Amino acid sequence: MAEILVVDDEEDYRLLLRHILERAGHKVKLADCGEAGLAAYHKAKPDLLILDANMPDLEGYEVCRQLRSAGHKTPVIFCTVRSAVSKVAEGLRAGGDDYVVKPFSPEDLLGRVKDVLSRPGK
Repeated sequence: MAEILVVDDEEDYRLLLRHILERAGHKVKLADCGEAGLAAYHKAKPDLLILDANMPDLEGYEVCRQLRSAGHKTPVIFCTVRSAVSKVAEGLRAGGDDYVVKPFSPEDLLGRVKDVLSRPGK
């Protein structure tokens, strides 16, 4: 299965995401902030990045923009409480491939993970 990096400043969500993804057979790495997420990304080169949008040091949108501007094409799913249409659009403009609003169902998340990972060129 895929190697997935989860970046979220809320420990409960990091652990929940790890549990859901590992039960589905994925290998999961965790980071607790945007800066740590960038460092972990460059070290691990994951197949998928799941980013919280709202983090205190570096927002997920900015993490995604930095990766895209450096030429990285790793799929990104935003997983955040920000549900406004403008925030979803901001995530997609930043280079995100999908957007999941917290709270979410495990089935929805896993379906989106499968979909994003199966896209051509990803």
